[in-house]
Amino acid sequence: MITENSMGNFMFKKVTLYREMQIFLLFVVLTLILIIPSLFAMNISSDTTNFKHQLDLFIVFLITAVVELIWFLVRIVPRFMNYINLCRRFSDGEIYQDYIDGIEGLFPYLSDDIRRLDQLIDRQNTMQLSTKQAEFLALQNQINPHFLYNTLDSIRGDALAAGVDSIADITEALSTFFRYTITETRNLVTIREELENVRNYFKIQQYRFGKKLTMRIDIKDDRDTILDMECPKLFLQPIIENSIIHGLEKKSEKGILTICIEIIDDNLHINVTDNGVGMPDNLLDELNRSLARVSVGAIVEPTDNSHTGIALKNVCRRIKLLFGEQYGVHVNSIVNVGTRVEVLLPAIVRKSDADIK
Repeated sequence: MITENSMGNFMFKKVTLYREMQIFLLFVVLTLILIIPSLFAMNISSDTTNFKHQLDLFIVFLITAVVELIWFLVRIVPRFMNYINLCRRFSDGEIYQDYIDGIEGLFPYLSDDIRRLDQLIDRQNTMQLSTKQAEFLALQNQINPHFLYNTLDSIRGDALAAGVDSIADITEALSTFFRYTITETRNLVTIREELENVRNYFKIQQYRFGKKLTMRIDIKDDRDTILDMECPKLFLQPIIENSIIHGLEKKSEKGILTICIEIIDDNLHINVTDNGVGMPDNLLDELNRSLARVSVGAIVEPTDNSHTGIALKNVCRRIKLLFGEQYGVHVNSIVNVGTRVEVLLPAIVRKSDADIK
């Protein structure tokens, strides 16, 4: 049902900036057409009464011109600046869909061309995703999961028989980690499942580093509710790996990793903090700028060949793809103090099979 208010909003949105600028220019031309003869009449008029009449008319036209100027400054300039900012953000690769949806307000005659371009880009992205998926499936098919799991189980069995519990534990962790990574094909899992995978991954890393590494998991608020919330599969493991390789591995003292999860303003905040070597401000700013440029439909990518933050950018892109542009990843770091990777997700509790039915 279309109410009067909704119809008004609809009509308001239909008046594009391009149309408003046309109306403004029309009013300016009409005002000039009317005010110029009035000025000439004032100059050649000798009659006092007629002069006052012309003066009153001039004042009316002058007030009209002032009103038009105020309209231009209040109504048109802010919208025009908004479109300039929209174009700048699109050029920087920060947004895509907002640009496609909004730019036709400035250039309505290009609406069909913009939509056509959007369809071509979407088709190209679909082809690229299909290619990547085919490559992944080809790699996955090269690894026979059952062969891998059976081999690891055999190693674990031999280790238990020989009384080497450490090898048995690490083999079990490796088997579970591969099972979760290779066999599980869901895009979304629960925080509980993701944390369990991280524990297995960290156990594998501990086998290499020993007691040098420690991991803590701190869940605020309602623990069970948070553990049942949805998250992208394998979003935590690359962050943990980054913290170990770039932060803790270079540290001579004991390394501590902390995963803190809490709900703030209906969003899930996940902070992964390490007490590693940190990173200088210039690298940190570069990393956060690259994360800010990550967009679901972004067609502008950094042209540098550095591998800084590739894992974090992939995680950030998957989060935005699954949940929206307002979610993602941000990094804070201080040299010789540590690094904190902040992940923002929507607080969505995973529905059980009974709820779905």
